[in-house]
Amino acid sequence: MKALNGLLNAVLGILGAVLGLVVGLLAAVVWLVGMVLCVTVILIPLGIPVMKLGRRLLGVAGDLMHLS
Repeated sequence: MKALNGLLNAVLGILGAVLGLVVGLLAAVVWLVGMVLCVTVILIPLGIPVMKLGRRLLGVAGDLMHLS
């Protein structure tokens, strides 16, 4: 039973790391879109919240990638 529990923990850890990587890539794209919006002066009110969303997603991705 201990071996099965260890195997399940390993599989869930790998799955969490892969999911964290995917969320991290998505967060990077969202942050870059926000940055492009901020470069155009008229769209700064849209770009700042998008960049904040990207920062939050990067935090979530970092939490997902930690193996416990």
